[in-house]
Amino acid sequence: MKANRKFKEGQEAVSAVIGVILMVAITVAIAATVYVYVSGMVGGNAKSTPTVSLIPDGNDQNCTITLGSVSSSGVLWSDVTYTLVNKTQATQFIPTTFGTAHAWGTSTAITVGNPTTQTNMAGGQIITIKGAPIGLTKGSSYTLTLQYRPTGGTLGTASWTQ
Repeated sequence: MKANRKFKEGQEAVSAVIGVILMVAITVAIAATVYVYVSGMVGGNAKSTPTVSLIPDGNDQNCTITLGSVSSSGVLWSDVTYTLVNKTQATQFIPTTFGTAHAWGTSTAITVGNPTTQTNMAGGQIITIKGAPIGLTKGSSYTLTLQYRPTGGTLGTASWTQ
């Protein structure tokens, strides 16, 4: 009873329950703010996938694909893999990296200009799909997809009908 006498009559105060709820809410808000600030500092090095435009030109048994603009400089050809799909015959060239010619069965070779001198991807470079001796099938639809290995994302896609 003596504890209740310390309050003067006519003054109102916040109940203990509401006071505790307010303190917990303020603590949660401060913790969330600190978390967002710290996570922004820690996760700042996330890599993004660059993009490249691809312009295909299929003729007879071969196809040349010219690289348009590349969104980021310093993309190494060794970090790029590709997949070539013949959509008409539902066949796929096994994904691999650029560097030397790669055979699709015994009939197709894929190269990038001169891989020994072109280490970085740049606009104007040419990907050549040579179809000797059999060649790419006339009337078939193809899709070439370039993937960026560091992020696993797609750099660009070219589709054409031979």
